[in-house]
Formats: sequence, C-alpha cells, structure tokens
Amino acid sequence: MLPRLRIASAALLLSACAADAHREAVDDVSLRVDTGGVAAPTVQLIDSTIPPAVAGEAGWNYQQSAHADLTGDAQPELVVLTARVEMYRGRPAWDDGQPWQVYVEAQDGTRSYVYAQRLQLGTLTMRVSRSQPGEPARIVLIEHLPDRLSLYEASYGGPGLVSVAVRFQRAVDPRGEVASPQLP
Repeated sequence: MLPRLRIASAALLLSACAADAHREAVDDVSLRVDTGGVAAPTVQLIDSTIPPAVAGEAGWNYQQSAHADLTGDAQPELVVLTARVEMYRGRPAWDDGQPWQVYVEAQDGTRSYVYAQRLQLGTLTMRVSRSQPGEPARIVLIEHLPDRLSLYEASYGGPGLVSVAVRFQRAVDPRGEVASPQLP
C-alpha cells in the first residue's frame, strides 16, 4: 500500500509542477501565426450607411472602453465599443440585430472609426492585446454571428491611420442551441 501512495504522490507532484510550468510559459508567449510569408488579408469594417456614433449619445447606450497605448508613444488612447440598444432596468434590451461601432479617441479628442456594422443576431467582443517590445498594443475584435465566427486585429497609428487584418474567419453551423451568440 505504501509504494502505491508514494507513486500517486509523485505523480500528483509532477503534474502540479508541469501545470505551473505550462501556465508560466503561456503567460510569457505571444502566439504568432505562420502565414507562410503571406500577409493576412486586410478588410474595411466600416459600413458607410451607419453614421459615426459616440457612446452614450442618441441611443448608443451599450458601451465598453479601455485605455491603451496603441501608437507606441507612451500616451494611452481610449478605445470604445458601443452598440445602439435601448436599456431596460439597467440592462441592454437586445433586438434581433444592432449596429455596433468601435472607435479610437486620441488625446486631443479626434475619433478614428475601426468598425461600424449591423450584426443580425450577433455580437461583437473587443479586447486589447498586450504590447510587445517595439510593437504597440492592438485592438482585437471577435465577431460572432449564427453562421460565422471572425477574429480581426486592428492597428492604430494615429488619427485616421487604421488598418484591420482578418486573423480568423470560419463558417459555422447556424442550427441548434450552440449557434446563437451569448449577448452581454
């Protein structure tokens, strides 16, 4: 019985050490996708029929924001995600489709729009990447529709200087319970 306990204890100790080492390695690594020397396709995510919005104004009631240095000048810009939706008891009353927008606001108040799309039965999630030495933070957008999942990465170089790359796009099965995105 004693040898079995020692073996089990050793296995448990080794697995815990391996899990900690993996967690530390993941924290220190930035995933880079090898595209075989081919640049990721760029895309324009601004629908010209949707006028530029400002979070909190004229029905653009849902908003999330983050401060990040997107230009590498040690000055944080404000990144804002907003959706036009009515609020009910402090929560968004999601419809079958909403217009969503993402913009960057510079220190001087100038806004550069990154995203303006109407998502039918979908949602948009915004994240900001960690900056790397010599590379400023970037805006990561996850667009979840019942039939498609897309991941975009936006670079901001200053007012009016926005570039968006398609990092992942996949058609998904639009049927069943797991097809609908979970709205915030």
